[in-house]
Amino acid sequence: MTNFFTKSHIFLNERLTNRNSALEYVSKKAESLGVGKWNDIYEAFKTRESEASTGMLDGIAMPHAISPSINHAAIIYVSLVNEISDWETFDSSNVDKIIAMLVPKDEEKKHLQVISNFAASLVDDEKRAKLDSLNNIDDIYNFLNINEVEE
Repeated sequence: MTNFFTKSHIFLNERLTNRNSALEYVSKKAESLGVGKWNDIYEAFKTRESEASTGMLDGIAMPHAISPSINHAAIIYVSLVNEISDWETFDSSNVDKIIAMLVPKDEEKKHLQVISNFAASLVDDEKRAKLDSLNNIDDIYNFLNINEVEE
């Protein structure tokens, strides 16, 4: 997974007020990382969210965007100091961790399995609890990479 998730893709202790501001933030970070045009990515996130919320369990949201303007697959991790209450989750928890997945259009099949394995690694209660306890870039990077590979 190191091709699309690096330490530069981890942002900690951010303050975002709602789901749309979080999606915009991630989209702009993606552009600054050379992933694609932020406004196209943002629209792809919003389109996906209009189909069904990407809020998961225990404060984790996993928005994903598929767009022809995405240059290469990427995962961006954001932790928040506050909680976002307008992001619907399976357990009605407020979101405080965002794991965004970005995939180029026409490369969905190539990347979606790896991203799916990554997402599946966070289904486990203990792994989500462990992620919640981590607070520095190195630990988060190592944890997410190790857990993706184990699947």
